[in-house]
Amino acid sequence: MKRRKIKFLGQHFIVDESIFERACKYAKLCKNDVVLEIGAGDGRLTRVIAKYAKKVIAIEKDPALAELARQNAKKNVVVIEGDALKEKFPKFNKIISNIPYSISSKILEKIFSYYWEVAVLMFQKEFALRFFAKPGERNYSRITVFVNYHSIPELMEIVPKSKFYPKPKVDSAMVRLMRKETEQLPRDFWNFIRMLFTHKKKLVKNAVEHAGIKARLPEKFAKKRVFQCKIEELIEIYKLLKNESG
Repeated sequence: MKRRKIKFLGQHFIVDESIFERACKYAKLCKNDVVLEIGAGDGRLTRVIAKYAKKVIAIEKDPALAELARQNAKKNVVVIEGDALKEKFPKFNKIISNIPYSISSKILEKIFSYYWEVAVLMFQKEFALRFFAKPGERNYSRITVFVNYHSIPELMEIVPKSKFYPKPKVDSAMVRLMRKETEQLPRDFWNFIRMLFTHKKKLVKNAVEHAGIKARLPEKFAKKRVFQCKIEELIEIYKLLKNESG
């Protein structure tokens, strides 16, 4: 049988299995949990999750890796060969994943369109640290706002690059996201936030005008820059502009 060539689609595979055990511990897995794993690779993490969960839904884009994951899978594992950004996720209540660096931002946007309880995710360190930035800090960004609106992020550990293959250029961070029960804001709001943060160092008034939106904003926003605004203030700005435009 001809062996398929494995493509490393932005993936770096963990070689220290003790990290898998800690990820499951951080997720507080129990036998009632249905766990989603994105970027399952050859199923190493999948096998560990399956020891503690009722069911694992493992998604892998590369056909050769998906085949390996199936061969190594326990009976309570379903391997889906497909693109996690395009697949409709079956019902689940927790997520444990070593996220491919190349889809970090997009996969966050997708998973928050579903409801779940806890996610334990591995990201590139510099990307993950944005989750913990405060208004006015350099790393405060659109991703900061997005993640903190939907969840409570916790930094569980820094994972050195030596723990991966192929070895990445930077360290990674394992984070736990505790899902909040928040109002689902319209896509239009998140598009507005994306627009604002392309001009994050501008005054809010100037950033809004740069987007072609003419509006009178309260005095408290007159001398405030975009990256200095708290989440609640950004929502307030959006609603004020929405009301003015009718």
